[in-house]
Amino acid sequence: MDRPDKIGRAAILQVHARNVKLAEDVDLDKIAARTPGFAGADLANLVNEAALLAARQNRDAVTMANFNEAIERVVAGLEKKSRVLNEVEKKTVAYHEVGHAIVGALMPGAGKVEKISIVPRGVGALGYTVQLPEEDRFLMIESELRGRIATLLGGCSAEELIFWRSFHRSQR
Repeated sequence: MDRPDKIGRAAILQVHARNVKLAEDVDLDKIAARTPGFAGADLANLVNEAALLAARQNRDAVTMANFNEAIERVVAGLEKKSRVLNEVEKKTVAYHEVGHAIVGALMPGAGKVEKISIVPRGVGALGYTVQLPEEDRFLMIESELRGRIATLLGGCSAEELIFWRSFHRSQR
């Protein structure tokens, strides 16, 4: 079975959220737009995770902020508060993620840059850049594929520009 499109995701979210008290700011259509590639089980997990976050905050309703955090948890994993980066590592991760974001903002088909974070999450992510597609897509043209590749390489390119070139200049 194929993963649902935006309309299907909105319908699935409606089903899973029917027994959850939602705050007035919650827009399930926006959540559906932010979750391309999510299957029904992912969306069920998302609603449950958002409800758990609201309960931990002693809220009587699930807010859009709870859903935003839940999306990040489902996609990137839990925050690793125990993984403390030193200042050089923070600076490196920050430039790396900004490199992804700058190149991604300039490339066709890369999607809108929504968030950049240097908060470690999951197994190996020291930071991440969230880019959301502007619409559900089923095909990509060559220039869009090249744009995606360039965006992925943008992080390493930024590190090279900032750290390696200045390092090599100082070694002369």
